Amino acid sequence: MIIGLAVAAGCKKADYLLYQDTARIQMADTAAASITFVYEAPSVTRDTVYVRLNTIGGITDKDRKVKLEQVTEYDVTYVRDPVTNKITDSVVKEKPFKAVAGKHYIGFDDPAMQSLLVIRANKAYDSIPIILLRDADLKSNSYRLRLKVVANDVFGIGETKAIQKTLVFSDRLERFASWLTDSYSSTAYGTLGKYSTTKHQFIIDVLKVRIDEAWWQAILAAGATAHYKSVLKDALVAFNTDPANISSGKAPMRETSDPNSPLVTFP
Repeated sequence: MIIGLAVAAGCKKADYLLYQDTARIQMADTAAASITFVYEAPSVTRDTVYVRLNTIGGITDKDRKVKLEQVTEYDVTYVRDPVTNKITDSVVKEKPFKAVAGKHYIGFDDPAMQSLLVIRANKAYDSIPIILLRDADLKSNSYRLRLKVVANDVFGIGETKAIQKTLVFSDRLERFASWLTDSYSSTAYGTLGKYSTTKHQFIIDVLKVRIDEAWWQAILAAGATAHYKSVLKDALVAFNTDPANISSGKAPMRETSDPNSPLVTFP
């Protein structure tokens, strides 16, 4: 009986700590996301990306404000001792092409954003719109917007590993989520191989459709990846053996305009 009472008391205390704590917020997904305007008509000048936020600690019958801010990203290069291979120094550099509020996206302190930065009433999670702007710079470079959830007078922070996310966006071809890396950790890699914008454009030219995450998920669900790989391999052979392409220097197709760059291939 004494043990039972102790356990019951412990449960009540744990419940009290759980439900009396500050409401907290974090991101549902911290994986980098890639967005491009390249498929859109010239008249399209902005795009909206939704970032889902999860709350902890129950719901309320009122909208609750959330706070986001942009943070700077850095690359770290380590210097190692040539003999021991131990790290002796490090060089920290800011990542290039940091998005600029008002130029590449609508800033989070902009009045137009205030009514959007909320977890709506009676919801434990919500999707926050991030409005990207189609600046001319995006045709030349991919810009980066690193988002961070910040504590305010409504929400504390949840898991510290789940409060930041990077959006990479441009007005040119971009890797999509399933082709984000040149490794088998990206499911499209086994079918499409090493990424290059030349290869990406070639696939578009052959198939006459958008080649993006939605396309990949559709052929994956249809069990058609082997079929498309075969089609693309045959199309590449046809391109590379076309006398007109050979005489013009377009064939064999390479990853870049550099004549010494690797050849475009499919697995």
